[in-house]
Amino acid sequence: MLDRPVSGRIFFEQVLHDNLDIGRPDQVSLVFDRRIRRKGRHPTPGRFRTRVITDGVIPSLHVDYKNAKIKQYHKEGRALRTETTTNDTRDFGLSKRLTNLPALRQIGFTANRRLLGVQRISHDPIRGAQAFTDLTAPIITNEGTRIPGLRFGDPRVHALLQALLIHRLLPHGSTNRDLRTLIAPLLGTTPEDITAGKMTYDLRRLRAHGLIHRLPHTRRYQITDTGLHHALLFTHAHDHLLRTGLAEVSDPDPPAPSRLRTAARAYQAAFHELAHHAHLAA
Repeated sequence: MLDRPVSGRIFFEQVLHDNLDIGRPDQVSLVFDRRIRRKGRHPTPGRFRTRVITDGVIPSLHVDYKNAKIKQYHKEGRALRTETTTNDTRDFGLSKRLTNLPALRQIGFTANRRLLGVQRISHDPIRGAQAFTDLTAPIITNEGTRIPGLRFGDPRVHALLQALLIHRLLPHGSTNRDLRTLIAPLLGTTPEDITAGKMTYDLRRLRAHGLIHRLPHTRRYQITDTGLHHALLFTHAHDHLLRTGLAEVSDPDPPAPSRLRTAARAYQAAFHELAHHAHLAA
């Protein structure tokens, strides 16, 4: 069971991404606790594959072993459900008798548990989504005061995060005036155009979101480890990923060819062709 529908969907999408090899013979052998023979006089029958089937917008993961199948999906936005279906009891050395139902049930239960034990994810996507929300969403204090979030892509926020990376190089932190001096060129203005009140507003946002802390008994501020990590990731994603990628796909006359632009144009052409044929078929 998962805490929120959005968390479950994010988690299962990462499970799909990181477990596309779960249908390989070595993995299936671990899940069903059966020896898989690929060569010799009596190889294990069946196709060993992983399928991701999308029904509407709900994806499901499928793994096959002989006539047995495992299906895993995100159920009703609340749980990660794993189902094992056995269509031929002889695949597990059992006869087709009602007395073997308890044994079949145990085989299915064990396969479910083994699947969960074999599956791995490279990172916790729910934690990443929550960290992004914590940084970009407003904070409501115990007194009911609303402190705005640091919206990704906002020019002022981007300048603040860039300034924090310079701020990190100052061993004794910096003051309100120091930060105004760092931010002004990034916004294309002068320090005189940024009032102390505006800077205090931004410092309050940075403190509330844990990116800086105030040095005791001073009016100086130092960037936190969390602030350094978030500022690096946000600025790199903005400057080197989004800005570069959007330039490549949107420039009508790019100075040089790019793989991203070629792929985007190929996808667009394929989509238009599909739409054209669908219209003709209708």
